[in-house]
Amino acid sequence: MTRHLKPDVHAVAIGADLAVLDIAGDAYLCLPGGAAALTAAGGIAPGPMAEALGEAGLLAAEPPPATRTPPPSAARSIIHEPLAEPAGPRALLAAAGVVADIRRARAGQGIAPYLALAEARSDLSRDPDAVLAAARLFWKISPWLPVEGECLPRSAMLIAFLRRRGLAADWVFGVRLWPFNAHCWVQAGDVCLNDDVERLWAYTPIYCR
Repeated sequence: MTRHLKPDVHAVAIGADLAVLDIAGDAYLCLPGGAAALTAAGGIAPGPMAEALGEAGLLAAEPPPATRTPPPSAARSIIHEPLAEPAGPRALLAAAGVVADIRRARAGQGIAPYLALAEARSDLSRDPDAVLAAARLFWKISPWLPVEGECLPRSAMLIAFLRRRGLAADWVFGVRLWPFNAHCWVQAGDVCLNDDVERLWAYTPIYCR
């Protein structure tokens, strides 16, 4: 009988191997030769791989709720584009709120507190012009904010800034294997909002928030 990944567990086939993101466990796993166990519908076929995932506590009997489909591969980035508007008081106030958001997330454990910053809300707009303009603005402000870190906090900051301006974008998590590495970035359609497109080519999306 086909089993299913838990709602906070996500997987993607990369060649013959299977990469797994366990959000609750704050861990990535690489299962060599495991791609064949992943069904077209995203389930796990019976066999040794299903047994191993079950023993690790990563499987459930029922299918998980649907998650966002990753956007198409990014074709361009806004990070080198000129800023069309100055950073006014509203933007600076939102940026100050972002610092507080990230500090609260850092006080928690693992990736989950950061992902909570992107909790679904029906009142957020995905208007591409507004999202790109806000992202350009934040890119110019961000070097002055007292928060440092790699892709996770940087992407969380951008997501939090957009939400404070009533906007939303896709937060994409990707992996590569041999050597293993994980990365995340923010995207609107086929436009990356906080990274160079060339850097993303090595990564296969595994989860989209």
